[in-house]
Amino acid sequence: MSGSAISVVVLPFSGPDDLIRCLEGLQHQTGTSDVEILVPHDDALSNTAALGARFPGVTFLPFTGRRTPAELRAKGVAAARGEVVALLEDHCTPDPDWCARILAWHEKPHAAVGGAVEKGFPHGKRSDSALNWAVYLTDYSRYMNPMAAGPAISVTDTNSSYKRSDLDGIRDSWVEEFHENVVNERLRARGRSLWFAPDVIVREQRTLTLRAALRDRYAFGRLFASTRVADAPLSRRLFLAAASALMPPVLLLRVGRNLFTRGRHRGQLLRCLPQLVVVTSAWMGGEMVGYLTARPEKTLLGRSAEGTIGAPERAP
Repeated sequence: MSGSAISVVVLPFSGPDDLIRCLEGLQHQTGTSDVEILVPHDDALSNTAALGARFPGVTFLPFTGRRTPAELRAKGVAAARGEVVALLEDHCTPDPDWCARILAWHEKPHAAVGGAVEKGFPHGKRSDSALNWAVYLTDYSRYMNPMAAGPAISVTDTNSSYKRSDLDGIRDSWVEEFHENVVNERLRARGRSLWFAPDVIVREQRTLTLRAALRDRYAFGRLFASTRVADAPLSRRLFLAAASALMPPVLLLRVGRNLFTRGRHRGQLLRCLPQLVVVTSAWMGGEMVGYLTARPEKTLLGRSAEGTIGAPERAP
């Protein structure tokens, strides 16, 4: 894409160590030098002066109080100046050619390009806890390679990018809160293309306590459901709430299918099966309440540095 720049909006979810690792990955990109990096954050991110000194090329966008991840993402996207806007979360480290590959894919007429999410590991280790594996598999096994490039129903906000012009065309859908399922549905409704690019790769790794995993799995399950039924009648909400009770076994089957069709990480399925049951059940509880109330969980405003969890292993 001749003469264009890429803006990367990074959400600080998991604490300073993960954010530092992510920003270092962005500062060592190859193939392009025209990268704008923005970190929208609320009062939960401390010591921003030291971070700013360590990363002078990064723009930290402070907002007072506690903000939801969707609010912060919207603020970052609104401030971004690039012709391509990429979304990343601090627990994901991009491969060195991440930005260059995104720009190459946006030479084609795709409104959104989503990439692969591979499992990363703690520094110096070649594996991870069963709980961290369970979170990765439920969230991201559908974005795990090997996969072929092709049209996508959804792209994950931990590794996605959008043409600025397409985002501007649906600005009313994200200007207050940027929810990827809402944005992606609006783009598809306008006949715009969503594309999966397996060579656009990030490595996801975070360390969670069981309490943090359950709290955030419930909270984000409720958030996901509430965005789907914001204007739905009660009958529709009751139907979806009842149907969500079936999700834990369905999600487990989908994770197993992904691992066996890709021929990778099959041994982790049995190893972390109890944790998979627990986290998918917590998501189901949040999703059920989200459908019934059509409101997100208030604790999203009070997340801690223990970690947050994104979308589940299912298409919106």
